[in-house]
Amino acid sequence: MAAVLAGCLLQSACGDRAAVSFDTSIDTRQLMNWMIDPSSKVVFGAAATIITEQGEQNVQPRTDEEWNHVRNNAVMVLEAGNLLMLEGRARPSSVQDVADWNAKARAMSTAARTAIEATDVKDPEALFAASGDIYQSCTDCHEKYIFTSPDGRQ
Repeated sequence: MAAVLAGCLLQSACGDRAAVSFDTSIDTRQLMNWMIDPSSKVVFGAAATIITEQGEQNVQPRTDEEWNHVRNNAVMVLEAGNLLMLEGRARPSSVQDVADWNAKARAMSTAARTAIEATDVKDPEALFAASGDIYQSCTDCHEKYIFTSPDGRQ
């Protein structure tokens, strides 16, 4: 009886998964402009050291509200990585390599996860490092998929 019940639950779970469809009418450019760019800019600007003639200024979130704002935007970046991996979102390049596209999207999400963890413990140095990793993941993707035409030219 237990085996039959487990089989029914497994079949039900698999059946529901197969029936799921996603609305991907927001294209990759829109996703970048409306979600990823604004959210990543919040994370990028949240922790820095600025040196001027007047001295050194440390930029970092100071209040719980500021830390939460950065965390919420890092969550948007992490989830945007998942959205980039949905069917139909991989951009054409000289080599259509969906596995590479997905790996780059995962790298962005992984770096954003590190930023979220830094906000959880309110560590501006870890947040700064994570924002650099997010930036690098974006640069790596843009180098292949944005700044290269479909025929491989730069």
